[in-house]
Amino acid sequence: MNGLEQVKTAIANALEQAGIRAQAAYAPGWAKAYPGPVVAVGLRTGESRSGALSSYLGQRIDPDSRASQEVYGMRLELTLSLDIYCPPRDGAAGCDDVLETLHQIMLEGLPSGLRPTELKWEETAWDKDTAMFLRRGSLSCGAYFVAAASEDGLLLSDFILKGVVTK
Repeated sequence: MNGLEQVKTAIANALEQAGIRAQAAYAPGWAKAYPGPVVAVGLRTGESRSGALSSYLGQRIDPDSRASQEVYGMRLELTLSLDIYCPPRDGAAGCDDVLETLHQIMLEGLPSGLRPTELKWEETAWDKDTAMFLRRGSLSCGAYFVAAASEDGLLLSDFILKGVVTK
């Protein structure tokens, strides 16, 4: 999974754990399938801040093999879309309720590799395409990734979002 997909998935998972439905990828009309509020997590803008080989972080010991590994880092600067869709029965107030919880999650519930810098929100409006209320939002953040080199130093493992537990 590439860096952007890891970030979108991490945010969608944090929302889901807090009881907010979230979807990282969607097709036209997708929001109508949800009976309650749902947040669409997407990309507005992104920028890579450093290449893997120029971001040497040091060495670590692999806990399984006990071998020394070189560790590299990468940083992405992203502005993600966090658009809240609410069905008519929840009204515009439903978007406000989700927004309150979303703010808490962005401040306290994200992996350590995501550093929020700015949240912006537009006024709630009626979206004709989905026949739902819509409050468009965006989150600007830094995303930090790490990767380990193979023992011979020739091959980097995939970059993993810092703070995300992997198996």
